[in-house]
Amino acid sequence: MILKIQAELTEPPSSLTIFRDTTLFAKAFCELDVLLECKPGTRSSYWRWLKSRGAHDYVEELVREGEESGLYLGKKRANIRVDELSYTTYGFVIDCLRVWKP
Repeated sequence: MILKIQAELTEPPSSLTIFRDTTLFAKAFCELDVLLECKPGTRSSYWRWLKSRGAHDYVEELVREGEESGLYLGKKRANIRVDELSYTTYGFVIDCLRVWKP
């Protein structure tokens, strides 16, 4: 199964540490393929951003908006909806991933 994460959730005020922990949990414990959904023309920028900060390890691929379907973590119209990935939202996101079943 797929977990698609809106790319904007890697930007401040989100925490890259929490982003990496979320992708690790999704990959290791939920056996989800993690994709990062980017707006057209932004994939290389997001890849450089994640790679330079060591937060790319569990991201399988960067995709365009609407390219893949699956469980969606994002700011709007998402299965798991948060405004940012932070220490205050981390528990909520992990609980949602833990109980989600296809």
